[in-house]
Amino acid sequence: MAKGTKQEGQGRTGLIRESDLKICELCGWLNLDTNAECFVCGWHGRFERDHEVVHAAVELAMRRYGRLELQHLTDPRTYREPASLPLRTRLGLVWQHFLFRIRRRR
Repeated sequence: MAKGTKQEGQGRTGLIRESDLKICELCGWLNLDTNAECFVCGWHGRFERDHEVVHAAVELAMRRYGRLELQHLTDPRTYREPASLPLRTRLGLVWQHFLFRIRRRR
């Protein structure tokens, strides 16, 4: 399971997970994965998504701001909460996660 920042984003109903983040390769700013372009510099090319790099960027942001909020990751004026997955899909994901953990313990 992806690590979360254990902080609720302003206006978000769920936790901000590291797996939901990416880093702009032009300016180095953390962005939500759903951003089509960097909300700081407008870059719409490649973004860094490596788990270790994103984790380090999250730690730096937490030191700087004390917590991650939506305004640190996207433009709150244009942000739209992603549609929730149907119940059937969520149950399938839970089942896959369960099976993955069982296989990993062997």
